[in-house]
Amino acid sequence: MAIDIKPRWAWAGHAVRTVRGQDLIARLERENPSGGIPGAIVRAEAQIAAPSASTGRVWTPYRGGVFIHHAGPRSFTPQSDDDCLQHIGDIWHDHYPKFGGDIAYNFIVCQHGNIFTGRGYQRGEANGGDAPATPNTRQGEVWVPGEGAVGRNAGFYSVLGLIREQNSPTLAMLDAMKRLIGHLRGPDVSPARKAGPHIFPHRHGDNTVCPGNLTPYAQNGSRIDPGGSPAAPTVSIVPRAQWGARPPRTVTRVELADRTGFAVHYSAGPHTQSVRAIQNYHMDGRDWPDIGYNFLVDRAGRVYEGRGWTSVGAHATGYNTSHIGVCFIGSDGDATPHAKAAIRALYYRARHLSGKALIATYHGAIGSTACPGADLRTWVIGGMAAADIPIGGGDGGGPATGLTGETSVRSITAQQRAVNFLGHQPPLELDGSFGPLTESGVKWAQRKIGVDPDGMWGPATEAAYGRWTDGERLELDGNFGPATIAATQRAIGVTPDGSFGPESKRAFQRHLNTWASAGLVIDGSTGPATVKALQRHLNAMIRAGLDLDGSWGPGTTRALQSALNQEKF
Repeated sequence: MAIDIKPRWAWAGHAVRTVRGQDLIARLERENPSGGIPGAIVRAEAQIAAPSASTGRVWTPYRGGVFIHHAGPRSFTPQSDDDCLQHIGDIWHDHYPKFGGDIAYNFIVCQHGNIFTGRGYQRGEANGGDAPATPNTRQGEVWVPGEGAVGRNAGFYSVLGLIREQNSPTLAMLDAMKRLIGHLRGPDVSPARKAGPHIFPHRHGDNTVCPGNLTPYAQNGSRIDPGGSPAAPTVSIVPRAQWGARPPRTVTRVELADRTGFAVHYSAGPHTQSVRAIQNYHMDGRDWPDIGYNFLVDRAGRVYEGRGWTSVGAHATGYNTSHIGVCFIGSDGDATPHAKAAIRALYYRARHLSGKALIATYHGAIGSTACPGADLRTWVIGGMAAADIPIGGGDGGGPATGLTGETSVRSITAQQRAVNFLGHQPPLELDGSFGPLTESGVKWAQRKIGVDPDGMWGPATEAAYGRWTDGERLELDGNFGPATIAATQRAIGVTPDGSFGPESKRAFQRHLNTWASAGLVIDGSTGPATVKALQRHLNAMIRAGLDLDGSWGPGTTRALQSALNQEKF
């Protein structure tokens, strides 16, 4: 779908006129006085106009779709296009200290029908990351039919209609929104960044009146809904950077020509488990250098890049170099037709890339294990029959390396802002100076999010910060109350009702057997044997340093809360 989306340059010149813009000019002039103020103005405008960088946080808009916003209370009646551009500059000024030095929206649509780039196709932060939790969702999530709980920012584009509470949308604005949503769903956007089918108003699940008079249109079937995408179905590969992968400690290469087989696995956990949680278990619980599988597939048929095509895996002893390992995320009987079609697509893509036929097998055929369960085992033996859908949008982000989006190091000001967001008291001054107070604050933040408090905000800290902000955000108060119980229930795949009854306890024991090789009898008891297994697991996953005394006290609960915040349970 042909569409005119104006770049950030269109409004950057107006953003430099704001107070934040003038502060940026002054800072750039101090850093490089040779060009004087005129040179600093040019550099400031270029910095604002530069495309938004990846934050390294989870960004899966294909799971959700689009949230619609308006610009707040009162009225805005532009007399010209220039008025709209200045209003966007003012929004950038307002968002700068709150959202990592950038405008929070992905796209802005004005009353004249012009579409402007905000953060564009990178993750935005405008959809209500602090929206209240519900019985089925964590803080900052929304329930999506067919998907379950999805992050409001992680799973949705944010589109701002440039009107205020007292204004009504113009026909030009509504038509432009329809074109934009059609573009985001369509073939011109890579599968990993394509918008899902849902259109929600900002107020959906959040305490706000936004998007005001756009609310009747912010729903499926309305004037701004273009309907389904005309694109033919394809299987997309979500690159490592997009699902928030940690950088591998080491990488061993293998030529595709040396591959001889393709092995199917399952994770044996809840189908709601994140890829990042599996990676955390492999790296922290088993001390592997990376997630063990080459690729992973969820129930919706989405493929996630693990070690990729040309890295040796850790999925089947004796077959990690010769075989590509693909893991279905879930337990026996959970695999859907979509998931099987995606696994089949990967198999035929592997044959194409290697230039030869590959033996299709399953984990239990090359190792002593029940993996991947009876359903997938029978399916593989029977020839992997499924819909014939090709891989679209590329083969992932390339071989696993440390150079993913999450490894970028924050500026000092951004570090200070992140420390304050985590609740440091007193708040750090956002002065861009790394003095003793900032160093102490960074170490405090590192302890809170569960990494080595060395005072250096490197890739490991950035990854842990992303996990914490996207995760449960439990207070480490040692209280095994409803919030912590519900978070535990989400991790073990049972209804998060906040009550730790017999069903939850049995699922808890099964979880420890699966992920900690605990060997517990599934009796619904949280006696000393179960608690010791929990303590041993927490020591392995987050280096909790707990005594294996079988007593579930506040220290064990605090460690559990920390592990849940980091997706390391």
